Amino acid sequence: MEVDREVERTNTFIVEDNPALWELADNCARLWNEVNFERRQAYIHYRKFSWYPRRLYKKYAPLIGSATAQQIINKNNEAWRSFLALKRLKAEGRLPKHISKVSMPRYWKRNGRRELRIIIRKDCYRFEGGFLHLPKRLKLRIKGRLKWHGKQGRLEIIYDDVDEVWRGFMAVKVEKPPKRGGSKPLYIDLGVINLATVWFKGLKQPIAFSGRSVLADWWYWTKKIAKEQSRLARVNKARTSRRLRKLFRIRKRRFRHAVNAMVKAIVDDAAQLNISKIILGDLKGIRENNHKNGKANSMIHNFWSHTYIIQRFREKAEEYGIEVIEVDEHKTSSICPNCGSNKTVKRGRLLKCISCGVEAHRDAVGVLNIGLAQGAKLPAGAINGAMTRPLLLRWNGMKWEPKRAMNNQPMNTLEARISLLQRGECQPGTLGLELRSWLR
Repeated sequence: MEVDREVERTNTFIVEDNPALWELADNCARLWNEVNFERRQAYIHYRKFSWYPRRLYKKYAPLIGSATAQQIINKNNEAWRSFLALKRLKAEGRLPKHISKVSMPRYWKRNGRRELRIIIRKDCYRFEGGFLHLPKRLKLRIKGRLKWHGKQGRLEIIYDDVDEVWRGFMAVKVEKPPKRGGSKPLYIDLGVINLATVWFKGLKQPIAFSGRSVLADWWYWTKKIAKEQSRLARVNKARTSRRLRKLFRIRKRRFRHAVNAMVKAIVDDAAQLNISKIILGDLKGIRENNHKNGKANSMIHNFWSHTYIIQRFREKAEEYGIEVIEVDEHKTSSICPNCGSNKTVKRGRLLKCISCGVEAHRDAVGVLNIGLAQGAKLPAGAINGAMTRPLLLRWNGMKWEPKRAMNNQPMNTLEARISLLQRGECQPGTLGLELRSWLR
């Protein structure tokens, strides 16, 4: 059987404003909404509907172009086929656990206004000299770097009403790199206080990425969000506003900027160290039956994004052909890595073994036990002071630095503007961190 050697990636960029875009996007949204209305009504009243609405196609093809009209109908077909497939799974009792409700495809509408979107077929656009050439002889300047190059796919141009810009999302198929040979693994223990603790065989001291400054920044923006929500409720009893959506976006971007910088540092250096696979502790069940005080609940259920972190590790590692594996880490931070005893005492972030007397940081214990459970061997006397105390890296708002390098300077907590061109990505060249420098 032939293995698929291509992976899909997305180039994101900003498209300059143009009156023709508004008219084109409005007609695209009208076509989607009319097609969707007919199908929703047919489904509600148990009637069959056509997968090719010829009447609507003929109505909008002269306005937006035949290829664009076809793409919007195809995208609506994809949404409805997905919906019907999920309904069948639900009837058979095989609905995925992460899906709690199956809803019909929604309209392109928000807050009483149409969502402005344009869908361009893969052979109906091209890039040339910093310009995007579209049907209807539209030539628009773009801002941003096209990171991925390969077989271009469908292009979607969406108006972002929060930042008030047009954003382009270009699907690209690139060649999948071959998997790395060998069996040298890197172990990672994920958490909230320390976002990730890293160790591999031969590393004298685990490395921990402290989440305290990231969490402090998240709380800062959470308070601003709460203040804005209170103001809206007091003034006109509104639930949302452009300013509120912008605050939510800033909070998410700042968190993801720190996470992406961390993931990039770990994976880039793992590739340099010839790591063949990354083994992550699986914490998917941490939210279940975990109800503490309000602040702890907010940290676990709102701040910490396990799924996003795992996704970023998989996507970044795939660029180097590194395999990512999730393993159960139940009780890994409660068992002594030196003697294997579960007779331990926890106090804050420290753990003490009653049997052998070892004292260690719990995140270091967790990542060491993940490695030991996967067959890693520690030489006699390896559990020493350095091994039980991870090297702590802190986020200064721009890059990750060792704690000792930041003791004599204040934390950079200014409201630094994150580039609108980067959607969940760190700025190239701003990281300045190589784990190799601490592994020597």
